[in-house]
Formats: sequence, C-alpha cells, structure tokens
Amino acid sequence: MYSRLLFLFRLGIFWMLFFFLTRLLFMTYYHESAFQLPIKEWWGIFVHGTWMDLSMTGYIMLLCSVLTGMLFFSQKISRIVLGGLNVLLLLLFVLLIITDIELYRHWSFRIDITPLFYLETPSDALASVDIWSVLPIFLLGLLIFLGFLGLLRKYVLAVNLITMKWFFTPVFFLVAAASIIPIRGGFGLAPMNQGMVYFSKNAFSNHASLNPVWNFAYSLSESGDLQKEYPDYVPYDEAVKTFTGLTATQADTLSILNTDRPNIVIILLEGISAKVIGAAGGLPDVTPGFNALSREGLFFSKIYASGDRTNKGLVATISGFPAQSDQAIIKNTLKASRLPSVARILIEQGYHTSFLYGGDPAFSNISSYLYNAGIQQMTTEKDFPESVKKSKWGAHDEHIFQQLLIEMDTATAPCFKLVFTLSSHEPFDIPDKPRFTGNDDENKYLSSVSYTDKWLNWFFTEAKNKSFYKNTLFVILSDHGHRWPGNTQYSLPEKFRIPMLWLGGALNHYGTVDVTGSQTDMIATLLAQMKINADDFHFSRNLLAPSAASFAYYAFNDGFGFVTPDGSFVWDHTGKQEILPPPTSEVRHQAFSYFTVYQHFFVGL
Repeated sequence: MYSRLLFLFRLGIFWMLFFFLTRLLFMTYYHESAFQLPIKEWWGIFVHGTWMDLSMTGYIMLLCSVLTGMLFFSQKISRIVLGGLNVLLLLLFVLLIITDIELYRHWSFRIDITPLFYLETPSDALASVDIWSVLPIFLLGLLIFLGFLGLLRKYVLAVNLITMKWFFTPVFFLVAAASIIPIRGGFGLAPMNQGMVYFSKNAFSNHASLNPVWNFAYSLSESGDLQKEYPDYVPYDEAVKTFTGLTATQADTLSILNTDRPNIVIILLEGISAKVIGAAGGLPDVTPGFNALSREGLFFSKIYASGDRTNKGLVATISGFPAQSDQAIIKNTLKASRLPSVARILIEQGYHTSFLYGGDPAFSNISSYLYNAGIQQMTTEKDFPESVKKSKWGAHDEHIFQQLLIEMDTATAPCFKLVFTLSSHEPFDIPDKPRFTGNDDENKYLSSVSYTDKWLNWFFTEAKNKSFYKNTLFVILSDHGHRWPGNTQYSLPEKFRIPMLWLGGALNHYGTVDVTGSQTDMIATLLAQMKINADDFHFSRNLLAPSAASFAYYAFNDGFGFVTPDGSFVWDHTGKQEILPPPTSEVRHQAFSYFTVYQHFFVGL
C-alpha cells in the first residue's frame, strides 16, 4: 500500500511541475507582453494559476487513485494501466498546450472548444496555417513530451507498485474523495471557474493564470449550451427602457438614393481594419484605391464590427444581429433560421439573391446559414477552374472581382449580391509581389490588404463603364477588424473598427457620416432608403436618421465593448471587471442595458 501511496504522491508532484513549467513556457513565448509586467504581476500569475493547476491535477489524481485502489493485480499490469493512462494524458495535454500557445497569437484568448468547430472542414481550418511557421512550435511540443516522458518514467513509474490486498482499497478511495477539494478550488460554495484565478486589470496576466487544459475541458463540458448566460447587470425592465431610448429612431431620414429599388451589392472584405484605411485616419499608403473611392461615395467613418470572426460578422451583416461573447449563433441552425434576413425581405420585393465567394462555404456552417437566409444562388470555389486556385482558401480576390464584373454585367435587375473576399486572411499568401517588405505577419497582412485594394479599385474602374452601374448601390465593409497593424489588444475598440463605404450610380449624396455605429446598423439604414419596414431587425438602427444615437456594441470572448463619442466601456464577464472604464456612469448603464436586453432576446430565440 505504501509504495502505491508514494506513486500517487510523486504523480501529483509530476503534474503540478508540468503545469508550472508549461505556464512558464507560455510566459516566455509571449515575452514581449510578459516581461513588461512588474514582479507583482508575475507572482499573481503563478500563485493564482496554481489553484487551477491543483484543480486539473485533482481530476487526474481522482481517476488514478480509484484505479490504484482497484488494481489487485501484479506490478506489471498495474504499471501498464497507470503508466499507459498517464502517458496518453501527457500526449494529449502537450498537444493542447502547444496548440493553445500558437492560437493565442491569433485569437488572444486561451484554448476552448472553438477550434473543434472548424474541424468539420479540416482543409479550410488548415488553410489559415503556415506550416513552416508552426513547425518550430510542434518540434518544441515533441521536446516537451519526450522530456516529461523521461521524468514520468524515471521518478513516477519507477516506483514498485507491489501487489495490494483488497482491504486497503478504502484508503485509496479516501484519497480520491480528498481530490474533490482541489478540484472544486477549496471549500467554498462556488466551484473552480475562470473568475477564481482572474486577479488583475491586465488581460494578459489573467489569461496567463489560466490552465489551458482545464479551460478546454471546462469549455467542452459546457458545450451543450450554445451561449453562456451571464448575469443581468441591470434589471430587465429598466434595461428595456434604456435600450428603447438608445435604438429608437424617427421615421424621417436623409435621402441618399435616386431610386427605391437599386441593384444592391454588399462587398464583405476579409478582416480589413480601419487602421489600414487612410480615409479613416489609418495608415495612408496601404489602400490607395479605397481612399480614392471614399471621396466618390458616402463614407461612414466610425463603424465597428460586431464580433471578431467571419461567422459572427456575416450574421451581423445579413441579419443585423449582434455577435455572441461565446460561440457563434451560426453554429445553431435552428436559432439562426429564426433570425430576420435582408435577403429574404428583398426576395419579397422581387429581387434575385446570390453569393460570390472564392472558398468553400461549408466552412463554419456558412452555406447552411445563407441558404436559410434566402440566398438563391451561390458561386463558390468549385465554380472556379483549378488553374486559378492559388490560395489555400481558394480563388484569389482578383478572380472574385473579375467574376463579379461578369455576373453583374449579365444580371437581371433588381438583384442583391453578397460578395466575400478572402486573400487578406491568414496566411496572407497572395499571388503578387508583396508591397511591404518583411516576412513578419504584420507586413504580410499589409501586403495582402493592399492586394485586395488593388483589385477592388480595378473592379470599380471597370464597373463605371458598364450599364448596370448607374442603377446599383455598392456597400463595402469588413466582416471584422484585425489585430494588425500594431498588434492591438484583443478587446480594445480599435481592433473592431472597420470601414464602411456606400457608392455607385444609385447614390446621389456624398461625403462623410460621423455617427458612431455598428455593422448591424447597415440593414436598417439601407431599408430606410428603400422605404421598407425594418422593425424585425431589433438591433439595427438607421444611421441616417437625424435622431439616431451614436454608439456601437461589439463582443469578444467572454466580454463586450460599448463605444460612444464620449469614450468607450469594455467589460470582462469572467473577471467581472472593467478592461476599459467608461467615461461616465451613464455610458456604463447604457452598455449593461443593451447587453441585458440582447441576452434575453438571444435566449428566447
């Protein structure tokens, strides 16, 4: 019995050491953020992180204690069972940890079940991955696995698991029962959760304190619900009054079209941030084409994406529905099918609806959502010849804009078309010579944006000479923002700011609209120009109504932001704290009210 208790003791120490050193690896990998922290923050990361490490170790110890107490067999069989289990766990944990380290660079939150949603279409999931850039991290993972495997064999599995009498079994069951204490995080009423290890106003410090294996397992256990339910930060009845005041607009609106029934083309740009748009105050030399076009149309200068993923931005654009702080509604076909859709409304007005994309729309359930939303025809990757598929994602943007010109030239009016670009998606492998030197992600991103901009400008140069142009309204906006340039923190407003430009022959009003608004507001603004009722789009506002309030709501993983002309408020649900304090208490109240009404609406779908 004593040798087996020694085995469990050493096993517990082994796993705690594993989690400690892999947290140190995470900190070292992100040294630019970690080494800026004061010693007090480092201390907090490891002290608070230890509680979650203990919880994860507790789960392992519970399982191994029960097995140790039930294995009355020879030392060889006990060693094979317990050793095999822990080697398998080590392999799985190392895979999770190195995946987490790589994904954090792109997503800025610790690994949860989100990557599993992209495995339905593995080729598209891998399209974002530059094999040569991730090869070093996987080699590092192999070294970690081999190193800890050596420790496990030498100091843990080397213990002689002497054949045990059956009457010692209760002792090991007591050990297993005691493991529940660290699993729960102590003796308190609340079980272990992410909020218990959040201790800082610095988001990186809080993220570093999380145990990625625990976080993934917790997310997996909660995956039966599409959306986490957060507290009502404001009483619901009170929130409704504030929300109504924020979103209500009068019927009158600035008229900007010369026809009520133009052709409508929405060009959704992949991840192009306002930070690279000179017309929006961003870098002046990345998008010369867009900058020139902005002087020919109506430019909305203060628009924010609703979320941080394509599947969230697509729903915000077509259904005017805000993004979720957790999983995307597009993954729940039933809920998504209950959302209103601008395409379905336009079909009732006699429009033909279509979608043009160079990739595979099965990725992230996009095709299912679009068909339910009323898209009647799709031109996708399979419709382009193999000779043009030079991107991991599919046909490059030059082929998309060439195809758009062909389709618009032969379209029967009135038509509604959604066009989605892809070349500015990771890994930014464009067919042109990069405009910006350097092989780092930032310069590769800038070059890919510049490539898309070149072909966007080419399309409008050609389209202006076509007959369809005079009766067409083009709406150009991004599906979401981007951390580049500047590697903006994942939760801050600047990461979510995107361009929105309206132009075309159907437009008779030009200039700049400075009202702060959301991607979700595009639909109500458009339908108001067409004199079509938009009441079904509860979260969409007409930004051209004189009475429109100036604000935008956006969501990121376990948090949201609320932008106003006076300043922004950013809230962390997990840490229950302000990432960015509001300029006034009124802005905080408006933000919490909006979120409360939105959450009740979502749950009721």
